[in-house]
Amino acid sequence: MNSKNIAIIGIIAIVIIVAGLYASGMLTGGNAQGNITVLAGAGTMSAMNELKAAFEEKYPGTTVNVQYGNSAEIFSMLETQKSADLVVPGDLVFMDNAKKKGYIVNDTITSLVYHIPVIGVQKGNPKNITQLSDLGQSGLKVGLGDVNGTAVGKQAIKLLNKTGNLEAVKTNVVVYAPTVNQLMTYLTSGQVDAAIVMNDTASKAAAEGKIDIITIPEDQNEIGTIGVALTIFSKNKNTAQTFLEFVSSPEGMAIWEKNGFKPVK
Repeated sequence: MNSKNIAIIGIIAIVIIVAGLYASGMLTGGNAQGNITVLAGAGTMSAMNELKAAFEEKYPGTTVNVQYGNSAEIFSMLETQKSADLVVPGDLVFMDNAKKKGYIVNDTITSLVYHIPVIGVQKGNPKNITQLSDLGQSGLKVGLGDVNGTAVGKQAIKLLNKTGNLEAVKTNVVVYAPTVNQLMTYLTSGQVDAAIVMNDTASKAAAEGKIDIITIPEDQNEIGTIGVALTIFSKNKNTAQTFLEFVSSPEGMAIWEKNGFKPVK
């Protein structure tokens, strides 16, 4: 065999090796490519938008389509569409419901960050609210999340039951908002005096000088957990798995923390 033929064979071998490396993801940073759809809780929007952008930048050729809603809406979308790749609901209770229906790949469920209720009040705290029992005081306008559809609503009812303040507070509730973001709008616009909201969204509004925050003692609180999981309907499991690993990686956790979420240890 002459040297020319040997050179041609060598070039062909190199091309095959390089093609194999690209196929395996070693030269592209992973095997992520194509589109995936994520159903996410509305309260995760700030972090998820940033995670989506960072992932698409890290893995060129990928597109993460995020559909937001409250927990009930996410479950309904998953049940009717049967096409999402991942779910990131506002509380792991949702995962239990989805597991019962067989919609989740159970061994992919990964806890990410805590969802911590706090009391949000008007800037300067004109009603002098210092604790949960104050939400039952006469003449106060209180906002809660929808108890059937939102994680924040369910957690609020649980913690008010725990402290024995539920009935008194319910007499002051003027709105049950469909998402925590809309609940924050009622609060920042002055339509309610106080609301039980989530620390992540409340912290951002407080930093912008829009509201004040009253923390709830841990023994009185009902702290939820935000998690992620693959669905059985995923048609792009490689990219979906890579995204799951990204949002739970140290790089992803830094983004969660930047947006006011406390990582699960």
